[in-house]
Amino acid sequence: MTRSGPPDDRRVPARVEQKRPPASAPWYYILNRGAAQLIPLSLAYRVSVPITDAFYRLWRSKRETALRNYAGILRRPPHDPLVAWTARSCFRQFGRYIVELGHVQGWDTDSVMERLEMEGEQHFDEAEAHGRGVIFVSAHMGSIEVASSLVVLRGYKITSVAEDLRPRLLMDWIRTCRAKMGITLLPATGSGIRLLRALRRKEMVAFVVDVGVDGVEGVPITFCGRQTVFPVGPARLARLSGAPIVFGLAARQPGGRFLVHIEPPLLSDRRLDAEEDARQLTQRIAEIFERFVRRYPDQWYAFREMWPGDDSGALQR
Repeated sequence: MTRSGPPDDRRVPARVEQKRPPASAPWYYILNRGAAQLIPLSLAYRVSVPITDAFYRLWRSKRETALRNYAGILRRPPHDPLVAWTARSCFRQFGRYIVELGHVQGWDTDSVMERLEMEGEQHFDEAEAHGRGVIFVSAHMGSIEVASSLVVLRGYKITSVAEDLRPRLLMDWIRTCRAKMGITLLPATGSGIRLLRALRRKEMVAFVVDVGVDGVEGVPITFCGRQTVFPVGPARLARLSGAPIVFGLAARQPGGRFLVHIEPPLLSDRRLDAEEDARQLTQRIAEIFERFVRRYPDQWYAFREMWPGDDSGALQR
């Protein structure tokens, strides 16, 4: 692991030189990296706005899901102007995320460091002190690419899980981008043993926790004042491995900058039975996530149903 001196609340990670893509890199990755070095981030952001506005109008299922989720958070009906404004802004923020997914591939170490401000980097040191690896949890929120760059710059080898996306070229592009950053993507199911082995090697495994209620193996928790389920995988893995859980995200700021938040590590409580331990630990993760949703509501990509049996009419208050 790299170190950058005594911890404080706001600092950038230690310098770690990034490798050039090998000659065998796929053509679309080479094209992506070249374009990212030529096109300013601010220009790419501007181009994304009319595109995401069109998606907001045309992609009805995702728009309505976002409206329901924001209605639940804001405690307003789905047709409320504030709910609609937040949902539209969410689509625009997601467009910026897609831009960053490609643009970060062209950044060198200096470019990453110049754009980052940090809160709580010392919590990585606290988690590492346990000597059991680190379980990093985040959400579909802010800039996932910048958060990934941060942990890579700290010298972590990262293993994560991901659902397959369509079209296939999109998934291949994402896998290639992650691999060039030193991140291994595994299938979303059936990867528990490999994740446990990574932790035993004192590496990092990473999860996103806002996967929605459809088909998730989870535990019941309260999120934004309403009952739902969150995935139980991180909590169960923490109990099996003894590894701490660290929640972090990179929130978008004006001027193409990012504020990275790293939360204090969470530990499994072996005094509880396994199921109650998993529920309590997952509830604590949900509470941290909720705090950031309320701080940066439109930076949450709220495109999946978060509450089972959600009835928009029940939100008319």
